[in-house]
Amino acid sequence: MGNMDILVDNFNMNTSRYTPQSSVEPTNHTPMGSAPGAETVNQFMMHYSQYHGFISAVICVFGVVSNILNIIVLTRRHMITPTNYILIALAISDVLTMSFYLVYAIYFYCYAIPFTSYGHSEGWIYFVCINILVVITCHNMAMWLTVSLAVFRYIFVCHHVVANQLCSLQRAKITIAIVMFTTIITCTPNYFLYKVIQLDLENNQTGYWVGQSEFASNNIYFQPITFWIYGVIIKIAPCVLLTILSACIIYTMNEASKRRQRLLQQSGRHNEEALAEHNRTTMMLVAVVLFFVITEFPQGILAAISGLNDTFFQEVYSNLGDIMDLLVLINSAINFILYCIMSKQFRDTFKNLFVCCKLQKVRNHSSNSRQNGTSYYNVKTESTQV
Repeated sequence: MGNMDILVDNFNMNTSRYTPQSSVEPTNHTPMGSAPGAETVNQFMMHYSQYHGFISAVICVFGVVSNILNIIVLTRRHMITPTNYILIALAISDVLTMSFYLVYAIYFYCYAIPFTSYGHSEGWIYFVCINILVVITCHNMAMWLTVSLAVFRYIFVCHHVVANQLCSLQRAKITIAIVMFTTIITCTPNYFLYKVIQLDLENNQTGYWVGQSEFASNNIYFQPITFWIYGVIIKIAPCVLLTILSACIIYTMNEASKRRQRLLQQSGRHNEEALAEHNRTTMMLVAVVLFFVITEFPQGILAAISGLNDTFFQEVYSNLGDIMDLLVLINSAINFILYCIMSKQFRDTFKNLFVCCKLQKVRNHSSNSRQNGTSYYNVKTESTQV
């Protein structure tokens, strides 16, 4: 939205982040040779964590509802296009991402209260493990669906002669299937990183948390390799591709502006309106793509650095985890607003489905209820209307 992807990183080298304080030994947060500004970052995040759960919950609820509305609007028959088909898959991925994170945020930030002594049950920690795997996979699936979206739009704008052939609805379905399969394969290393461990708490109580798996402990290069796969392949690579594709689309649109004006003069008003809607749709998709880059690229850079420097991860990256979670959640929830602002077709379809339809029902009910002081209703039968 998101996952958040950072959950994996938060657990990789700092499993005590939400572990009961009584179960871990005190540590110095500003050791010799620590990263510059690490103490300031740590203090800020300790303060922000008190509000993160509530802020995240609000964003997740809005994001889940808005993405469900996206799915409803985009699945109307007249809205089905190859591009919109990818947007539907993107909305489904975002719904899954934010639904799981919503439960996680409410329990660990609002109910359990982080950074205090709390013995988590075994069931909740198994949920954490499942949550990590689901949201990592779903959010990275959303990333590569966004790349696919940019590729499709690039072909439509820059190679419109062959666009209908290369970007058909069938090819969009195949693209989504390939993205799903490839993402699951790419995220597979994360499935072997963790296990549920038992903690000995005060007063002979028992709690549970997430620990490093035996496989990861016995293979010292497995975790750094996973970091690089996550940071470079899953984060940086798609961001670079999205930036290049967006630049090509914008450049092509600017270069074609003079030709477009001549075409409008020859084709009349109707084509002008259609072309204007085409341009709005293109810029909307570019905005979706660029917002993705803004929220994801810094995480990829930081994750890549963390793969090389354990101290940097523990003192900077891990402490910024909540903020990066928040950015991903906003990214997962923002698309509905972008669609409403930049796509007239989306707005019109939304109004017809949820606004005009509701008003018409109210008018019909009011009209029927005023006839002779009695309520009458039209009942459809197979032969006639009564």
